[in-house]
Amino acid sequence: MLNQLKTLINVLLKPYRITKRFYEIISSQKLTNDQQLKKLLEYFQADVYGHQANIATADLGYGFIHYGLLRQLKPKTVLCIGSRYGFIPAVLASACKDNGFGQVYFVDAGLDDTNSGAYTGKGFWRKPEGMKIFEKFGLGGFITIFVTKTKSFAKLYPDLVFDYIYVDGDHSYRGAKFDFMTFWPRLLPNGLMAFHDSSIKERLIEGDYGVWRVLKAELKKRAAVVFPSLTAGLTLIQKPVSLRSK
Repeated sequence: MLNQLKTLINVLLKPYRITKRFYEIISSQKLTNDQQLKKLLEYFQADVYGHQANIATADLGYGFIHYGLLRQLKPKTVLCIGSRYGFIPAVLASACKDNGFGQVYFVDAGLDDTNSGAYTGKGFWRKPEGMKIFEKFGLGGFITIFVTKTKSFAKLYPDLVFDYIYVDGDHSYRGAKFDFMTFWPRLLPNGLMAFHDSSIKERLIEGDYGVWRVLKAELKKRAAVVFPSLTAGLTLIQKPVSLRSK
């Protein structure tokens, strides 16, 4: 009876084993490591709508763009402004780690739903688990967290310049304009500045979105690569060699 039961179980599981093996073979042919990508996506709670990511298919969404650019640009210093649970900062730090050098300066005010101007922030970076999350994932040597507003950070490091800047903090027109005006002069020649949520033009429950207004004015003067989206959007601007401080 026991042997018959074992035989039945093996027959029932055979299609599953074949499917699993087929998936393993297909996955092994991919350029990327699905298991590692899924681990990162889950650990840092990647946003499907905000970053076009998909945990089930190991798709980093916008994360692939940032990772690929940093692997190519080989930046020494990266500024990352804002993140709910650290997905994009982790992608940036992973690129630096894989390059073998580079440092991400991650700045977030640590605001939550009880604060005005939080823009979906959860106050995660003021919690002990937030301060240790990158170190636990093996990225501690390539990223430093600053729980403060960008105005304070700029004063703290007045001479720090960057090869790559990612802006996803205060999404109001005033906040986005401040971040652009403050850090664009600190972007090195040929450097890139990326703006998240550049497609949102209406007022949502968390507040007015003004990133698009800042970009509308700047794109009249500068070339950009735009990834439009109904739920977020991403825009990248490169600084010409002759315009370091302009």
